[in-house]
Amino acid sequence: MSNDYKLRVSVDQDVCVGAGLCVLSTAEVFDQRDEDGVVKLLQSEPPAEFHEKVLGAARKCPAKAIKVEQI
Repeated sequence: MSNDYKLRVSVDQDVCVGAGLCVLSTAEVFDQRDEDGVVKLLQSEPPAEFHEKVLGAARKCPAKAIKVEQI
């Protein structure tokens, strides 16, 4: 896969259900709030080495709270 593009990641904390699949997939990019498990974004433009994992996390998110765009 070519690394000549970047990904911009955003999360919608209002729709997150706290399943945690994103954290299990890519803990370098996602975390969860201690009080309620809602997603926290650690990197909005993750390095290329995490692109596939981030895309997988977005696909697996049951609430569709993760948005990824190619920039």
